[in-house]
Amino acid sequence: MTRLTTGKLNTTLIVLSLLFLLTACSSNDEDHGTKETYGVYYLTQDEDQILLEPDPSINGETGITDLILALQTDPDDVHLKKTLGSDVMLIDYSAEEKGVSLNFEERYNDMSKSKEVLFRAAVAQTMLQNKDINFVTFEVEGEPLKYDNGEEVGGMTVNTFIDDAGDELSSYNKKTVKLYFADSTGTSLKMVERELVYSSNDTLEKEAMEQLIAGPVNDEGYATISPDTKINTIVVKNGICYVSLDSSLIDKPIDVSEETLLYSIVNTLADLPGVSKVQISVNGETDRVLRSTLPLAEIYSFNKDIVEDSD
Repeated sequence: MTRLTTGKLNTTLIVLSLLFLLTACSSNDEDHGTKETYGVYYLTQDEDQILLEPDPSINGETGITDLILALQTDPDDVHLKKTLGSDVMLIDYSAEEKGVSLNFEERYNDMSKSKEVLFRAAVAQTMLQNKDINFVTFEVEGEPLKYDNGEEVGGMTVNTFIDDAGDELSSYNKKTVKLYFADSTGTSLKMVERELVYSSNDTLEKEAMEQLIAGPVNDEGYATISPDTKINTIVVKNGICYVSLDSSLIDKPIDVSEETLLYSIVNTLADLPGVSKVQISVNGETDRVLRSTLPLAEIYSFNKDIVEDSD
């Protein structure tokens, strides 16, 4: 166990959190591959992203202590801020076989979800640049870091931060979106706001649609779409969002009106920046109706009249 003194490492931090939870796993034989750019993953000043700032002094041989010191060093870019800041102390760390465990003080748990997720990604990705570190685990006062459901986060590896295309993630975005779920009658919509943290390799439209499909939390309203529904494609062109969903949209109906189903999708997407209208298709087909009367060939705009308490 290596204890970090105040004089050597002033590792206190203001960090990040969220609804976007990182999948954690460990690996004993992780192959880091050849990394072209080494550096430090810093927070943006508004704390809605992490970005890699290249640092020629960092390479695959850089030691644990030096990487931690780098994380608490001010970046050159004024739009970024040091990752290890001034609020939460890193008590100590312990090197394990092919890994490292970082132990933070109790105030780590005071972070918001979105900030915590981004902070965890920035720290872990910086540490994983060492070729001998295959996983990073977090502890709080000596206890394993856990998700809200009590499950341990566990070891974070290079694969934890890989997108669907297989490229390493270098940044995350944080945005607040408006989702439209059904009311108790199934005939009107209820707007709820949800904060998302998502990879910069994904689009906000895809993330918002995935959140809508996942459904409401607690008293946010009622689902409009089967959770089995899959997104085939979603693109925005000339202000129109074209979203293709699989047949579960129609084959596995939820007990809401046809208009409620349609406009839960349309309003959610049309409320995003750069989107004014929406066209929905089922497996790319638009020559059909949603259920009985609403043609998918139509391009729909935001409908405020179906939203509860809408001005």
